[in-house]
Amino acid sequence: MSITRPGLASMSPALRPIVGALLLAFCAAGAQAQSLSEVVQAARGVDATYLGARANADAVHYRYEQARALHLPTAGLQVQAGRQDSTSPNIGVGQNGQAAAVNETVKNTSGGATVSASQNIFNRQNDLSIDEAQKNEDYAQSQLAQADQDLIVRVAQAYFNVLAATDALHSVEGNSKAIAEQLASAKRNFEVGNATITDTREAEARADLAHSQQIAAENDLVVAKVTLDQLVGRNGVTPHPLILPATLPPVVPSQASDWVSLAESDSPLLKQAQLGLQVAELETERAKAGHLPTLVANANYGRSRARETIDGFGTFTGNSRNAGVSLVLNVPLFSGFAIQNRVNETRALEQKARTDAEGAHNTVVLGTRTAFVTAQTQAAQVKALEAAEASSRLALDATQLGYKVGVKVNLDVLNAQSQLYSTQKDAAGARYNYLMSQLKLRQAVGSLTNNDLLPIDALLTK
Repeated sequence: MSITRPGLASMSPALRPIVGALLLAFCAAGAQAQSLSEVVQAARGVDATYLGARANADAVHYRYEQARALHLPTAGLQVQAGRQDSTSPNIGVGQNGQAAAVNETVKNTSGGATVSASQNIFNRQNDLSIDEAQKNEDYAQSQLAQADQDLIVRVAQAYFNVLAATDALHSVEGNSKAIAEQLASAKRNFEVGNATITDTREAEARADLAHSQQIAAENDLVVAKVTLDQLVGRNGVTPHPLILPATLPPVVPSQASDWVSLAESDSPLLKQAQLGLQVAELETERAKAGHLPTLVANANYGRSRARETIDGFGTFTGNSRNAGVSLVLNVPLFSGFAIQNRVNETRALEQKARTDAEGAHNTVVLGTRTAFVTAQTQAAQVKALEAAEASSRLALDATQLGYKVGVKVNLDVLNAQSQLYSTQKDAAGARYNYLMSQLKLRQAVGSLTNNDLLPIDALLTK
């Protein structure tokens, strides 16, 4: 069976400029035909959701580094300098030897520097704050992994939507061509008196229906390509088509319980719920630590220099230095029941986090089992539709032969043609749905990576 692409003249007038512009763009960017792995990698550089998760992970990492500073010593340098001049009246001896009022000026200059340092010796709340910051960083990294898996699924879905829309358009084109041939045959038979006008009218009605289906298929393909281009951030991205006949990979492991076990160990959603519970437990411990004392070591060293000049008496200079080490013990005695109420609050939040973790576990298990059943069902559907496609092809051949010998009518041929091309479209869509179901199954258990795209790339033409 030969398949032809639709010309612009046969398209709807409203779609001609749009499809024409897109075809020019796709032809100019034909070199951008890419595998699924390459398209996913390109999307990582432009997808807002993924980039936001990555920026958040970076921010939480730096927040953890800030918390680690609570274990490190702090040091500071203080430098000061000053000058003060003062003039005051005083009684002195004048030039004639008699007592007289004179002004006495005193000039003071001083300067010094002090280096101080402190180190927490014991502060349980600080220790727990660092542990909590570490858990929050793990939580953000899990969110980033989840965002990456979500990106893979979204891009793969857009990628396969383009391929499915292309196959659907080819099926509609094939159906239109077959109907056109049947219409021509019906007209010839009517002209020679071997058929009624009914056969011609039935073929014309099917041709009009096929034309409307072709317009819808062209629109679906345009929308699918625009969606993929937006995800990737490039124009004219062309997916590699599926090699036919395709040997699709089976679902491995083949037992739902094995997938559930993988989900319990790898699922980002479950990991986030568990980390949320651990953070809540640390918050409770940190609240209880408000009753505990803290111990801080302090050290300082300083030098200073002072100079005083008094009119008539000369200049006096002095240098000094000081150094000291101290331990400061702070023991909380009573805080108006604030600590006790904070402990009660964190215990309630801890119970909520524990409930959320149990709910997340149930959600992950249910999602995994559902995804596994869906993948198994899609695999069976692919086999059934491929068998139906082969049977429909044989049925069409038999119907066409029966039409030639007069035991079948034109409507029977048209129905057999429609069934074949509809089954072809459904079989192509089922293949892509099955590949997507495998990716979604791995996403459900949290193990979806770039390596899972390589078997799919092997099924695509280069």
